[in-house]
Amino acid sequence: MINFFKSKYKSGLRGFTLIELLVSMALFTTVITIAVGALFSAQAVNTKLEQTQLILDGVNLATELMARDLRYGTDFNCTTGLPSAIPQDRKSCLYPTGGTSIVFKPSVTLPGSTDVSTDRVLYYVSNGAIFKDEYTYVGGAGGTQTIKTYQITPNDVSVKDLTFYVVGARESGVAFDPDLNQPLVTFVISGVTVPNRPKVPAVSFTLQTSVSSRGLDI
Repeated sequence: MINFFKSKYKSGLRGFTLIELLVSMALFTTVITIAVGALFSAQAVNTKLEQTQLILDGVNLATELMARDLRYGTDFNCTTGLPSAIPQDRKSCLYPTGGTSIVFKPSVTLPGSTDVSTDRVLYYVSNGAIFKDEYTYVGGAGGTQTIKTYQITPNDVSVKDLTFYVVGARESGVAFDPDLNQPLVTFVISGVTVPNRPKVPAVSFTLQTSVSSRGLDI
């Protein structure tokens, strides 16, 4: 008698055992865990790079602006706090004390000024930002003084400290031969980035730049 119900698939094939399934799931879970961890690490590195780019774009631009003005400036006065009056006599600020603000005569006539000899530029830090003040007198030293203020660092960085060191600014009123050596100005900026997204850590930074004045301090 012919058995018509005999399965044609009977060939000795079998499925996965429970142990094989458990091992496969364990390997799959391990691979996924490693992949997710690498993804989060890459995201963290990318976020830190974004914060670092904020420093490069914002603070470096301010540093270049200050260095350019200082390079062509003269009659430097470095002091702690803001000066009580402008213009000021020349004054050095030596290491390690330094000063928190610097005022000097720019190389060009400021807009609106009628006497370049009385023009002054002031750099200082306030409320986490670096500011540049332009002081001009309309009508000379006895005229009307005007002040224009510019914020030169962006809001996505917070400047904690700005210190100036000035060497070789001949003191005004001292009775000796004119000092023909150019002053050397060094300034140090330190602070942190201000993240624009939650759970993004702030990145600290410290930048230092030294500038030798092109003008003779006479």
